[in-house]
Amino acid sequence: MRRTIAAPLGTVVALAGLAAIAPSSQAHPGAQTHIVWPGHSLQSAVDRARPGDTLRLKAGHYDGGILVRKPLTIRGEGNDTIIRPGRTDHCAKAKVPGMGICVVGRPKHPVTGVVIKQVTVQGFRDTGVYGNYTDRMKVLAVLAKKNGEYGIAQFNSTRGEFVWNWTIENKNDAGLYVGDTANAQGTEVAWNHSSGNALGLLIRHARHIKVHDNTFTDNCTGIALVDDGQRTGQGNTTIWKNNVSKNNKFCAPHGPAPALNGTGILFFGGDHNEVAKNTVHKNRGKLAYSGGIVLFRGVPPRSRPATHNLIKANDLRENAPYDLVNRSGSKTNRFLGNTCRTSSPPNLC
Repeated sequence: MRRTIAAPLGTVVALAGLAAIAPSSQAHPGAQTHIVWPGHSLQSAVDRARPGDTLRLKAGHYDGGILVRKPLTIRGEGNDTIIRPGRTDHCAKAKVPGMGICVVGRPKHPVTGVVIKQVTVQGFRDTGVYGNYTDRMKVLAVLAKKNGEYGIAQFNSTRGEFVWNWTIENKNDAGLYVGDTANAQGTEVAWNHSSGNALGLLIRHARHIKVHDNTFTDNCTGIALVDDGQRTGQGNTTIWKNNVSKNNKFCAPHGPAPALNGTGILFFGGDHNEVAKNTVHKNRGKLAYSGGIVLFRGVPPRSRPATHNLIKANDLRENAPYDLVNRSGSKTNRFLGNTCRTSSPPNLC
């Protein structure tokens, strides 16, 4: 059924291949809402839309490889609005091929205010939803599944929001990723479900991130904080009230990433992070860094110690070989009020 919504001045705006209707936007006066139907080009709709416009995708299939370089909202109708690989990969134009939706800015000129919500992005060679040099990019209620690398990822970005998403069976890397930003300015990762990936959430070479009320289960590792040796390191991240349980898959080494198995929350270096009030149960593996909450040195070549981290009031049970492990290379980490039975060294519980 053809659906129309009155614009503020009673106007109806048409784009080629789109039925369009529009409420205005405070940030972008005169912004419009355009309905995009299956079989029409989503990239053409993106290209023709004005900054601040909303593209409403009906249920059905759409070709991916969508390149976004201006503030837009792309909103579907839930799991039945499916973006999958198509004939033309427009993300290759921005030198990031293999993405479902790619939002790409430039250093000192980020793309601001993109919102992607209520769509499924699946089967892409690299990443389902990808952002690089973005600000205030929101990914909301998205299902990202069976992509080759990441489900939803942001690089070099600030003030992002990953909320209410499901990231499932993204093969080689993380369901959710935030990285390569010295100050993410409070990027929020909340109320997501991430399972069947190599890592549920990876935060690498990034600071000032908030992670709360997520579920990470059935990954090789639930959450990983990684200092990869770059100058600004990893840190100043708060992780609280997450369920991190049964992350017991085995992942063989992949590129620079080591094998992963049976770890709830893993530190490879990092400083001034706070991990509090999380449920960390039944993460069981046989690697040196398997266990519930595990602190190790950062990755080579610098292998910096994990320092000044606070591990507080977490509920740890039935993790193996230990609930808590401190092999951080530092005596500055604090373990306070955690509920657990086993630790290495002893007496951390």
